[in-house]
Amino acid sequence: MAPSRSAAATSPYAKDEKVLCFHHDMLYEAKILDVRPTEDKENPSWQYKIHYKGWKNTYP
Repeated sequence: MAPSRSAAATSPYAKDEKVLCFHHDMLYEAKILDVRPTEDKENPSWQYKIHYKGWKNTYP
């Protein structure tokens, strides 16, 4: 069964949530700083701005 439209309208991750992210071949603890939907109507998805724990800068 396909997901409903209301489920598709909600990001799987929320702002300030702690997650694990790959950077190249290493896995790092990170925090989500911002969440926004992509503008692609045919293949909707989400973009996340994250901060890797222990790093000095933020990266999109």
